[in-house]
Amino acid sequence: MKKLMLTIVVLFAIVSLNAQTYLKYEYMKELPGQDYEKLEKSWINYHKELIKAGVINMHRIWKVLPGANVNYDYIVSTSYNSYADALGIGKSISLDNFKAKYPEDYIVMANNTTKTRKMVKQVILKVELGLSDTTSSVVPGSTILNLVMINSKNDNYQKAEIKFSNKWHQYMIDKDKKEAFYFTSVVGVGGVDFTNTISHLYKSIDQYTSGASTSDVKFTPQEQSEYDALKSYRDINKTMMLINVMNIEK
Repeated sequence: MKKLMLTIVVLFAIVSLNAQTYLKYEYMKELPGQDYEKLEKSWINYHKELIKAGVINMHRIWKVLPGANVNYDYIVSTSYNSYADALGIGKSISLDNFKAKYPEDYIVMANNTTKTRKMVKQVILKVELGLSDTTSSVVPGSTILNLVMINSKNDNYQKAEIKFSNKWHQYMIDKDKKEAFYFTSVVGVGGVDFTNTISHLYKSIDQYTSGASTSDVKFTPQEQSEYDALKSYRDINKTMMLINVMNIEK
């Protein structure tokens, strides 16, 4: 009975997360001779104040690993509880109060941000499905993100992806072959050429390498047919690897 109640609580938490969570991705290009990661350290207290005020839940910096062939160097991922907050028209904090509380940080932020990086584009995503090992955490310098950008080809795609992922990506998490899985849909801001993203999180490159092997996954004929149909509903736009370099969360 206790196990059943725990399962119900976890499932309720996942449903609640999916119903409320929006991610903003900001794609940053480090300007020549600059240190973007150093700049982000001056923003840490600002994002902590946003968390305290309930504006955001999480702020992560992901560095693009070699081989991606993109015109940006980092992806900044920030989690919000509402679309309005993600758009910047919801809850906020006082910049004057922050300036008074953290004057040195404010000077660096105000003087160096546009000199250090260029924002290439941004997008707001709605989390449609989130699965994770509840004991895991994102660790800078270790956690790997395999980000897959997808174009949906028809209205069948999202339902099929969620059905498949609920079973098989949860299976991979249970087998300790990945830490988390997220499926999102694009809901705002322009400049991107995809409709959805899939995120696989791994605690290390070693876990990613281990998770790449799916030889123990055995589909029934019906499951194989459903998976083949799923693949026909989507086009994979791009796949890339990133490593976490900063994580701020509740």
